[in-house]
Amino acid sequence: MYRCPECEGEINQASEICPRCGADLALLAEAALAAEPSKPRSTPRLLLIWVWVIVVIAGGIYLFVWYVLPEYSATESPQQAEVRAIDALRAVQSSLTRYAAAEGHFPESLEPLGEQAKTAAQSALRGGYTLQYVPGGAVNGGTAHTYSLTARPTRYSLLNFYTDQTGTIHMTHENRAALATDPTL
Repeated sequence: MYRCPECEGEINQASEICPRCGADLALLAEAALAAEPSKPRSTPRLLLIWVWVIVVIAGGIYLFVWYVLPEYSATESPQQAEVRAIDALRAVQSSLTRYAAAEGHFPESLEPLGEQAKTAAQSALRGGYTLQYVPGGAVNGGTAHTYSLTARPTRYSLLNFYTDQTGTIHMTHENRAALATDPTL
């Protein structure tokens, strides 16, 4: 039970019309809600909400730059990354040449080359490049007598590099692996 806003008589809560005065209770409730002013948000509260949104966005950008993007993103110029990749290619090439001189063929992977090849590959990776070694030219004994070695950047606008047992380094600006037909360095 509650009271009618017009006649103050007690009526049932389910009633839409007051049985005493005939007032339309639903219409009165709508009018009361419309007449009640909405409380505007205070300026300090709005500023606090915006500051919180900006802090969350800035924190997300910070986390993305420092933990999602590779290490080179904020510290190394494109030229430094390319020089690092070329140095890594030359270091792996010299290890492959020494291995082939001792064994008479190239290895099936870079693992047998040891720490120098591993260090070179890690250096290229820190510069934003991945090295890929592919042995080739296997004959009767199943040993590789040729190879290809590529350095692919993990970001756009960097050069792609290719080299093989000849020792010549080829490069391309295109977004694809460099080939032996591309211009030399």
